[in-house]
Amino acid sequence: LLRRRLPREKALPRPLGLKGRKKEEFPGEWARQLDGNSICSYPPEDIVLENYGLFLKKKGKSVLSEERSRVEPFTTSLLDGIDLRETLRNWHEGKLYVREFQKISGEVGAVVVIFEEDRENRYPWCMTWLGEHSQESDMAFYSTNPYDQPVGPGITRAEYGGFLLSYPPRRMSDVWHDPDYWFAESKPETLLLAALDYTLEKLVVYVAAHPPRSIFKTVAARLGRKIIYIPIGQLSPISLKKIRVVHVLDSHEKRAIAKDYLW
Repeated sequence: LLRRRLPREKALPRPLGLKGRKKEEFPGEWARQLDGNSICSYPPEDIVLENYGLFLKKKGKSVLSEERSRVEPFTTSLLDGIDLRETLRNWHEGKLYVREFQKISGEVGAVVVIFEEDRENRYPWCMTWLGEHSQESDMAFYSTNPYDQPVGPGITRAEYGGFLLSYPPRRMSDVWHDPDYWFAESKPETLLLAALDYTLEKLVVYVAAHPPRSIFKTVAARLGRKIIYIPIGQLSPISLKKIRVVHVLDSHEKRAIAKDYLW
């Protein structure tokens, strides 16, 4: 075996530019700085969430357009393109089939995303937030209790069980104590009722593992609304993971230091 001429301690490679996560000087230090009198969100997370809401609005309209599309044999126009599936299915006929997407009237006024139905009350913290400016939506959600996981002085972390985004902002009351939603059997149903109630547009996007009960189609029809259901399995799990975490700040002043404690 060969030995080093000058024995020295082996240097471990460390990536440059990474800072260690800040820690409490003593247990409970950060929890003592929480009073909950003036909570707010973290703006960079708001931007990500609002952008995803816009994506779901566009996807909802495209799903509805596909549901109302029409397929016919090619005659004089390709319409909106060749339907390969129908063409292959009828290959023996020697015909091309084309698809025509119908234009959808109306816009999406609310988006509901349900990660878990929460039958076991794992997400007990229910909140309604108003948008701070015209680019933000009103929001209602249920999540884990953020005060169980402080990550900084006056900064806590929680995980959404489900949320509602309603446009335009600054119109929503406390949906969790609204007596008009008395027949809702779960938190997702409360959010869906609020979406139908507060939207100013005809369409509401509902993302979940299971479609809503049939009674909600009746409720939506009476209000002149339509629910567009999107199975959550059709969406990217990476994107869903990014929007599922929420940080609750104890005051607006905490926004200046929040970036040093979030990960």
